[in-house]
Amino acid sequence: MKKTIITLLALVVVVLTAMAQERPIRWRLAVSRVAPDSAVVTVRAIVAPGWHLYGTEMPADGPRPTTFDFSGSEGVEPAGEMTPDRAPVEGTDEMFGAPLSWWDAPVAFAMPVRITAPEAFTVKVTVGFMGCNDVTCLPPSTQTLTYRPATD
Repeated sequence: MKKTIITLLALVVVVLTAMAQERPIRWRLAVSRVAPDSAVVTVRAIVAPGWHLYGTEMPADGPRPTTFDFSGSEGVEPAGEMTPDRAPVEGTDEMFGAPLSWWDAPVAFAMPVRITAPEAFTVKVTVGFMGCNDVTCLPPSTQTLTYRPATD
């Protein structure tokens, strides 16, 4: 009996540790030069199965919307809008009991930029986001991603 209890407790500790390290929404940053003075910044959200990432526009009493802050970037300025590669799903979200939008699979957001100072060219984007599954929600979070081109 004592051995069974110890085994069960060890199993619970392993499961809780794995859940604490779970990152159901991960972010990646890529920059593609399209000309000497322009590039496309792509921020990709990797959304785990069963989870969803909320859209970029949310009601005031809803979940945190997905946002992109480029204010930490240097030598670059936006030359367009940040746009997703596909439209979000729209429907009634059970966690909030309201009509919302979300992505339930990986999605990439792209924005053209103009390079104003090649010697200082650094893209720094802080992503604000929130996601849920059918049982729980992640707390509103931010993640900062940085890109600096390789120097010769």
